[in-house]
Amino acid sequence: MPTMEDAKKDFAAKLETISGALRSDLQNIFDGRARPGLLEGLEVDTGGTSTPLGQLAVVSLVDMTTLRVQLWDSGHVDAIHQAIRSAKFGLVPEGGGGNARVAVPQLTHDQRTQADKRAWTCGEEARVRVRNALGDALKAAAGEEAAELRSLAEQCNEQITRLVRDKQRALQP
Repeated sequence: MPTMEDAKKDFAAKLETISGALRSDLQNIFDGRARPGLLEGLEVDTGGTSTPLGQLAVVSLVDMTTLRVQLWDSGHVDAIHQAIRSAKFGLVPEGGGGNARVAVPQLTHDQRTQADKRAWTCGEEARVRVRNALGDALKAAAGEEAAELRSLAEQCNEQITRLVRDKQRALQP
């Protein structure tokens, strides 16, 4: 039978997983700023196979509104341009050869509002996961241990609030 110390460690690990998932979810919400991770996970069709962009090129930041995609093999330039065009966010690559510049458009008011709502929703979903994990952990706890678990959950909820608030601030013009 697991000890209370094991239960606390499991609960803390679950909270860390929830927090990490929220960070990832919030990072995937487009905030109108150029960053190399914006094209992360983009799949490029290279002759019938789907290849991650990171295996075909290096994405770097030129300035706050522009990305540079340096291709390792200029034979895939058209496929990479097509993948960028078809990706979310309405990005349009410019240039040819071994480099492409991608201007990142600013968000409209409606897009900012939708992104803000998505950030809030992600935070609420994370809070629900914390409550569910707390409920599971409290089944085996009593007295002082239960208070410790509730304290850990409250700290995680405060972190969730900070993460969501930071993302919402980043969405402001």
